Amino acid sequence: MSSEGLGRVLSKSNFDADGFVKNVSQGGEDDLLYTRQKVQVLADDTALALKKNVYKNYSQFIETAKEISILEGEMYQLSHMLTEQKALLNVMKEMSLVSDKADTPKGEEEGEKKEDDTRQQNLAFLLEKVEGCSKQVQNLSPLFVKVEGAARVTEVPGRYLIHASDLTELDSETFSTIQRVHAFLLNDSIMIASWLPQRKGPVKYKYQALYELDNLAVVNVKDVGPVKNAFKILMFPDARMYQAETQKDKRQWLDVLEESKKKKMALDNQKRESVINLKLPESKSLNPFETGANPFEDSNPFDDEDEVDHTPVERPPPPDNHMLLLNWVQEVPEDLDVSIAQRDFEHAVEIITVVNQHLNSAPKTPALMEYRARIEHRVKTLTDVLVSELRVSPERSLRGGPRAARRAVTQLIKLGKSAQACDLFLKNRAAIIKYNLTQVKLEGASSLYIKKFCDVFFSGMTDTVKEFQKAFPDHHGCYSAFLVWIQEEMKEFSVMFRDQVFASNKVNLTTVAECVVIARQHTDELTELGLECTFVLNGLLQPDIEKLIIDNRDQLVEAGKHRAAEDLWRPMNLKTRSAMKIYVEELNEIGLAVVKNHVDDCSISLTNNTLSFSRLYLSFVDDMCKLYTEELQTYIVAALADVFKSQVKQYERSLKAKKFIKDHKFILNNATFLIETVLKLTEEKLRRKTGISSYQMYELHTAMRKLKTISKDATPEMV
Repeated sequence: MSSEGLGRVLSKSNFDADGFVKNVSQGGEDDLLYTRQKVQVLADDTALALKKNVYKNYSQFIETAKEISILEGEMYQLSHMLTEQKALLNVMKEMSLVSDKADTPKGEEEGEKKEDDTRQQNLAFLLEKVEGCSKQVQNLSPLFVKVEGAARVTEVPGRYLIHASDLTELDSETFSTIQRVHAFLLNDSIMIASWLPQRKGPVKYKYQALYELDNLAVVNVKDVGPVKNAFKILMFPDARMYQAETQKDKRQWLDVLEESKKKKMALDNQKRESVINLKLPESKSLNPFETGANPFEDSNPFDDEDEVDHTPVERPPPPDNHMLLLNWVQEVPEDLDVSIAQRDFEHAVEIITVVNQHLNSAPKTPALMEYRARIEHRVKTLTDVLVSELRVSPERSLRGGPRAARRAVTQLIKLGKSAQACDLFLKNRAAIIKYNLTQVKLEGASSLYIKKFCDVFFSGMTDTVKEFQKAFPDHHGCYSAFLVWIQEEMKEFSVMFRDQVFASNKVNLTTVAECVVIARQHTDELTELGLECTFVLNGLLQPDIEKLIIDNRDQLVEAGKHRAAEDLWRPMNLKTRSAMKIYVEELNEIGLAVVKNHVDDCSISLTNNTLSFSRLYLSFVDDMCKLYTEELQTYIVAALADVFKSQVKQYERSLKAKKFIKDHKFILNNATFLIETVLKLTEEKLRRKTGISSYQMYELHTAMRKLKTISKDATPEMV
């Protein structure tokens, strides 16, 4: 069965799928494979036919739109002619055959001179009143010469001002007022300028947009409700509604727009006729975008080599604007409009690249400058669309990753907008990271929340670094902006981190140390990518950590004073051996294994005050080691030394007190444990962390000699 026969079978209204499958399966594996191939061929043919229909319908739609635009223009033209006839009849009624109003026509040369002077004055008005009409900025892009604002408005030869007035831009759906604008109708385009609220000097307007007359259509809007004296200007792919002050102003705009479009169309037709008269044979190889036959057609008319005439043709010398006479060059603006509408940004940039390569080799004639202005308008439209892809707005989803922005960034870079692409890319990434952080729920312990918080933030930073290196590999100037962005993001992170970790009234030092360690681990991962953020994070958190160290130092000193006031210098008794075993194991875990040498059955030959201080102090040492940086070394060592000195002073007071005269030996045993065991363990931990020995901690070893001297001096007096 052929593909056509299979197609007829499958398209029957009473087609029995189960029966068809049973019949095919009876033939075995070969029949199944053969039928599968036929179904695949039928599917491919159907897809091709569908593409042809889509292309055909799209072409018919474009042709219909053009016909409607032409008919609409003819209707306006007819209306304008009727208005002129009516005005002429009124004038004829008022004039007599010998009226003094009939002036002698001026000479043609004088009229042309006056018209040129008027046009120059109109252009001077543009230069004076509109911001951006006389400022030209060159971009170093190899693709295109970028012109800021409306710098090219007055550079097109033969362009002049026809009509200008104030209009109000309305929303085409809600009819609400958007802004007040001033419209300038030129002989080949219409320029829209917005009012400057705080203007200085003669400048009153700011350039907003420039639309070519042959690419727009004017539609009259009926007066409905609050909308009066309005009309629409349809520009591919946008549409805007404007409102005139009076009905007369609206009618004047409609008339001059249609009249200008008519003159522009006549001038274009004249240029086309001149091209035809040149009789330049065109070669299909001149079109860089024509890769062969239409993919939606069945055959290529150029496939048959016998039909191609290879006879050499004597060509006349090409004129200056020969580059603009090629059909594919003339179709480039329309091709760009279609590519932008279909969001085929890559193809649009490719077209711009090729056409500029051809234009750069062509002589700089007035026709070339006018054509380049048309291309520039499409480049601006394409740039605006790409910018909107990266711009953050409430209605856009922020769930995409950095790869979603790579397409727009790549095309903007090719258009010479690397700085703008960098700025928008970084803003887009900042918004995505901020959105992802808002999705982290505050639950459980602070360290668990900070872990999730850091995972989300630094994973976003890591993805951004990788994508930035891929998107801007050769644009080293963008890296300075990237570093500034990194610093700003780290500042935002530190603010949120401090609010969660340091802002509480009951800040736990151990919890804070764990959270800081988590954050530093993530910054170390960025360091592996070549981005040093640990130093930035430490600098941002240093003021809070310094304050935290001082506060905890004061708390430990104050707690030691209270314990010392209640200390009776009696050995610690745990009453049971099981309790003693558990307690010794706990001390062993923090490094005080020598405590077992002081155990006697259920008691320890050390006071509860000494053992409690040792546990708290060593925990404080561990937290200080976690928070340690070179910038914090002075604060950390000073805090550790101050807390230890405070405890030694409690021993001094007890040795000087009369009520503890019999306990001097026991007090000195506790001091020996504190200095020879706890202090040495502290020095060892600091040495492993910092790699150096602290002089302040070393001085504490002399405290034992001082305590013995106090005990020796106090004993004879008290006996």
